[in-house]
Amino acid sequence: MLSLSCTRRKRRKTPPASVRRARGAAERAQYAAAQRRAAPDQPTRGAAAGLGVPLKFCFIPALNACAVSRQATATKTPTSTTTASAFEKAAAAPRGNWTRQRAEEARGDDEDAAEQYAQDNRNSQPQQFIYYKPNFAAIERGTQCQMENRNRIRPVQLFVPSSSNPNVLKLNKGGLNAVLGHSSIANRKIVVISMAGAYRKGKSLLLNFFLDYLYKMQYTQKNQELELEEWITDDDIVEGFLYKSGQKRCTAGIWIWAEPILIDTPNGERYAVLLMDTQGCFEQPSGGNACGGNGNGTQHGSAFSGCSPTAPALLALSTMLSSVQCYTMAEGIPDEALAVLSSFVDYGKLASAEAKEFGKPYQRLAFLIRDFKLTDEMIYGVEGGNRLLEKVLSPPADGATDRKISANGRKSVANSAPLAEVRRHIRQCFKDGTSCYLLPHPGPKVAEPNSGFRGQVKDMKPLFRDEVKRLVESMVAPNLLKPKMLNGRPMTVRKFVECVREYARIFDSAVEVPDPRAILNANLQLACVDFAMEAKVAYCRAMDRATRSSRMMAEKKLQEAHIKHGIKALNIYDRCPKIYSGDVRNNNLARLQESINHELERYKRLNEEKRVTTCASAMLACGDSPLFGVGLGGAASGAVAATVVTLQMGVVSAGIVAIPVSLTALFGIWVYVTLKPTVKACLGMEKDN
Repeated sequence: MLSLSCTRRKRRKTPPASVRRARGAAERAQYAAAQRRAAPDQPTRGAAAGLGVPLKFCFIPALNACAVSRQATATKTPTSTTTASAFEKAAAAPRGNWTRQRAEEARGDDEDAAEQYAQDNRNSQPQQFIYYKPNFAAIERGTQCQMENRNRIRPVQLFVPSSSNPNVLKLNKGGLNAVLGHSSIANRKIVVISMAGAYRKGKSLLLNFFLDYLYKMQYTQKNQELELEEWITDDDIVEGFLYKSGQKRCTAGIWIWAEPILIDTPNGERYAVLLMDTQGCFEQPSGGNACGGNGNGTQHGSAFSGCSPTAPALLALSTMLSSVQCYTMAEGIPDEALAVLSSFVDYGKLASAEAKEFGKPYQRLAFLIRDFKLTDEMIYGVEGGNRLLEKVLSPPADGATDRKISANGRKSVANSAPLAEVRRHIRQCFKDGTSCYLLPHPGPKVAEPNSGFRGQVKDMKPLFRDEVKRLVESMVAPNLLKPKMLNGRPMTVRKFVECVREYARIFDSAVEVPDPRAILNANLQLACVDFAMEAKVAYCRAMDRATRSSRMMAEKKLQEAHIKHGIKALNIYDRCPKIYSGDVRNNNLARLQESINHELERYKRLNEEKRVTTCASAMLACGDSPLFGVGLGGAASGAVAATVVTLQMGVVSAGIVAIPVSLTALFGIWVYVTLKPTVKACLGMEKDN
């Protein structure tokens, strides 16, 4: 008899509707990709053709603000929330910002799910792989121009908000090494142009103008043309760093261009110019009077929603790494923009009081005011901007005391400077000064969301284009470039990489700006490393000269040379600024002494290898005394005379001939070994003269 049994199925939990829509869109996208693979004769189009990668991989950055590396996309199943038609639209779109723009158009009903996907994955996978690796050796030789491969370069995220805590910044070490780890440019002085400021106020768009100018300047210099005339026209498309219209953020953390641009300066040096883009530091609504503007370019905090928790850290880190910090905002300079600068004043006062040898801690600060409303008193450009800056930084006319504003817009918090103190001291913190530049509105098509703007210069107002052109030329023209300085010394690309790593260490666990003492210690650490390296190099060069003889050096003399040149090396390190820094200076001194002792052991081994073993060589090794040479010469002469007399008497034997020959040869060797260093020294002196 057949028995039937019923089992109760467990009901599976149904995922939310947004997740189901996202999965369905991903499946449709994968199906469309499979159809394209089935038709290999269909060419790759649009931006994908420039990168040389499949379309399904190229579209992933549209839903992820952090560009996905090729290695990650090759090993993981691509996830997308767009339809097949969206891929075709994206492939046919022009270069530049096609990814973000087409993503917005393709989301449709899946807007919420796609935006949630982008938010979850925005900071999880920074780009560590560069699609095109520049050949700086060929660029240095002049056989290749960077302009030729510009469209294959993409920005790389340098500092990434942590996935566990978005308010903590993490260094993308792979991206840093990929961009600046080229040996051909390691010793080039570096210039860093950074852009920071308010949310959604066109920072990336302005930075792309700098990018376009530098590439065309490098091309002009390679072709040995005299000057760069019209570098921006209506037919150009400004692209590079990611940007879009609207109110949604598309830049997270700190990004750098994936290659420094090599520019020749009138003083004969070649600088590596690096561009840096930073996410917004504070939120500033548009509309002057409606948002608290008072008609003279100054705005007050009640109309602003304040700063993000990471705003001071982002701006401080960006400014510490840059030689020119562009501070962008709209219509005027709000109180929040000055409040964020309070950390600069705190560190500047500490550095001025305890580390005067370092000089001023920062280099140049440029306020860029976009969408400024023209008045009779203030005109566009640097002239009107400096008038505005003078008015903003001057103390209040009525003598009222400014309120304390913290980095997040709240009142009366610890470790924040009053606005009056910021106004009074901010100029003293920048070596090359502060300036301000007023810019007009770029035009409705640039600012309005969903306007289809993708960087076409013809869609901008001619006045905006001309003012931006003058702005760029006044800041990064070859004769105006100044290398990044650290502790009063110009910084090379190799040193900049070390500096980024050291700053990343102190910002690694900090939600806000680290204590000024920690920043000062970081700069002191970098200075100590520089002086220690200089001291070690001086010691090694001196010991190389002392032990260059081919003969073994007496151990006592070697020890005396070590003590003599070791003291000189310690005197070089002693020039490092003496400031209260805990154990930073002493720790580096101990490492220097250990390194010098290690070098001494190496010189002892090299000296031991010169020890000779044969009898004749042992005699020569002991032949430092001139008396030994005189005795050897006399013995050789007597042996020759006795041999001649013996031969005249008719006595012939091999031994009689061999003895004078041997003694004469030994005497000749002694003369050669003894006089060789003296002869070389004389020749060297004659050559130097």
